Amino acid sequence: MFMNQLFFVCVINTFILSKIWSLPYMVGHEVEMDETYVTHTHCRKGRVVEGHPGKKRGTPATKRGLSDEKICILTAVQRLGKCIARSLNVAKPSSMDAETFCECITDESYVWTDGLTSYVKPLKEKNCSNKVLESYQEYDAVNHLNNVNSFHSQIQEQYRAYRGVSSKYINRYNALFMLQREYMGMDSQEILLLIIKRLRKRVCYFFIRQIRKEDLFKLAIA
Repeated sequence: MFMNQLFFVCVINTFILSKIWSLPYMVGHEVEMDETYVTHTHCRKGRVVEGHPGKKRGTPATKRGLSDEKICILTAVQRLGKCIARSLNVAKPSSMDAETFCECITDESYVWTDGLTSYVKPLKEKNCSNKVLESYQEYDAVNHLNNVNSFHSQIQEQYRAYRGVSSKYINRYNALFMLQREYMGMDSQEILLLIIKRLRKRVCYFFIRQIRKEDLFKLAIA
């Protein structure tokens, strides 16, 4: 059952990374950006990983606050549009992480962010307007992060349902979270028709062994 689930999210991730959708996977115009965090876990499966004792899925982090036990999921949600979720590092994202993630933002967009200063430089280089919202007290009818916070709630709810996932596969599950939000509220037949339309006349080949070896989270416990 786990292999079938893993195979499914691997296919989704392959589609998104190779950009075989009808349009490149970018967000723009009006975008909300923020981060959420999940606990760093690994599948032991009888192996002893030095310095990292095995623990059951769903076990909370032992350290309080942000630490190397927390994986950062960078997220961007286009208002009335698509979303992006990607994990590049643990704990607080660096300036390089923010610069890499901002490549998915189209030029001259209007972007709302939290107080993370790492976003300022890459957004400025893309000629994006940036409104910083450091607390809920600054929210109003236009200036808010409600859409991206809703996306975070979806991710956390799904993550709890899985009781955590092996960290090396986190970006494949991020890809799944993205499509779940995009197709939210649609019935299964409508979702199937949209996916078939996007994949029409497009071919993508990969081997089953790629599931366990390629596009893994770089900081995952081996």
